[in-house]
Amino acid sequence: MKKIKQLFAGLILMALGQGTAQAEYTLNLMKGVTKVSNDVYDLHMLILWICVFIGIGVFGAMFYSIYHHRKSKGHKAEQFHENTTVEIIWTIIPTLILIGMAIPATKTMMELDNVQESEMSIKVTGWQWKWEYEYLDNGIHFFSSLDEASNKARQMDSGIDPRTVPHYLLNVDKPLVVPVKKKIRFVFTAADVIHSWWVPDLGWKKDANPGFINEAWTSVEKPGTYRGQCTELCGKDHGFMPIVVIAMEQADYDAWVKKTQDETAKGASVEDQSHDELVAQGASVYAKNCASCHMASGEGVPGTFPAMKASPVVTGDINAQTNLILNGKGMMPAFGKMLNAAELAQVITYTRNALGNSVGDEIQPKAIQALLPQTAAPAAKAESKKKTEPSASLSKDELISKGEAVYVKNCASCHMSDGAGMPGTFPAITGSSVVTGDINSQVKLMLDGKGMMPAFGSMLDAEDFAAVVTYTRNALGNSVGDSIQPSAIQTLQSANE
Repeated sequence: MKKIKQLFAGLILMALGQGTAQAEYTLNLMKGVTKVSNDVYDLHMLILWICVFIGIGVFGAMFYSIYHHRKSKGHKAEQFHENTTVEIIWTIIPTLILIGMAIPATKTMMELDNVQESEMSIKVTGWQWKWEYEYLDNGIHFFSSLDEASNKARQMDSGIDPRTVPHYLLNVDKPLVVPVKKKIRFVFTAADVIHSWWVPDLGWKKDANPGFINEAWTSVEKPGTYRGQCTELCGKDHGFMPIVVIAMEQADYDAWVKKTQDETAKGASVEDQSHDELVAQGASVYAKNCASCHMASGEGVPGTFPAMKASPVVTGDINAQTNLILNGKGMMPAFGKMLNAAELAQVITYTRNALGNSVGDEIQPKAIQALLPQTAAPAAKAESKKKTEPSASLSKDELISKGEAVYVKNCASCHMSDGAGMPGTFPAITGSSVVTGDINSQVKLMLDGKGMMPAFGSMLDAEDFAAVVTYTRNALGNSVGDSIQPSAIQTLQSANE
């Protein structure tokens, strides 16, 4: 009876248009916290009421005719084949109704896809089963995974009541942080399978496909925490891939950016740890990153994911196992991109001395750090760019060679690795009037940014900037033949500071 009452309450709320009312059975859409989400809600309510009125009119006329023209009252069915006037009427009226519905629907759809004049850009990459976030304007980069409390509670025979875990399966270790009242462009892709990024309060969801780029935007009106999930069946742990967005006032966001950049510049500790410390900490790293495939006890999934116990990889040469974990192979991702040196050392040592194994050896964070790509933190890069003079003049061939790597890292995700772009979204580099035209105009565009394109003047040092400009003008199907030196870029960057 209680459920029936709640259902009727939900129906009444829906009829009143109160979609955000927190009843257990809320049947209507939620309004959300962005202009887009409110526009989608308003469109939904408009179409709903049009459908309701049409339904009342059609069924009302039908039931009236059935009741008042029934045979028991002496009525006889008319015998006629067609009526041109009626047919014209019932063609024109639905057409006008559809046009009336299409106009606001088209306007809302165009608004959803309008990423022009964005004030910042965030690249979102889906992984099994976590999200990778890269702030294209300030260089902040991190992975976001299911929080430890939910991860422990979800395990079979954990003995933990999920109802005691705050925001069970809807909390993460590192949330996405954004400023309020700022137009934010999102760029979506995936590293393995199809994922879908969905936060209901934002009013939309977007697929993340391997090898493709999708776009969306948002502008959150008020500070708060907004939760969502992956809505594409992306694998066995699809249900454990939540999203948390924290919207902050600009001052609080700026403080978070500075704190995050400082922490990144400082880096994780690579000090030696005792064998027992490595194993103890590795258990948590394993549960968070490896147990989904290899199972909590390490037995794996026969025929799909190998067992950890007595594995020839885990019990064999530790350097070979390290190389596999860092670089990935087949379905196994490259954890060298996701974990820091300490976490990698801990999980490697743990797998070799737990889960039924007792090899007895270990590897220290310093040894892992030496194998990881040595990339400067964003804050350190910016400081280095200010203090370090560009190198001596480079030949055109040297610039092109260096520029290819810079292009792949910074440009290929939008303009494609071969420069073909994505028609209607990202312009092609091949044959581009900008790239094959005046080099100074291209440099200014890349320095300052425009529309969806970020300002690379604050992201790249002078040498990388000169290299990628030269590369785009002399590769990817172009052969302009000119080049620009880092010293010229340095002068322009200094003038912009």
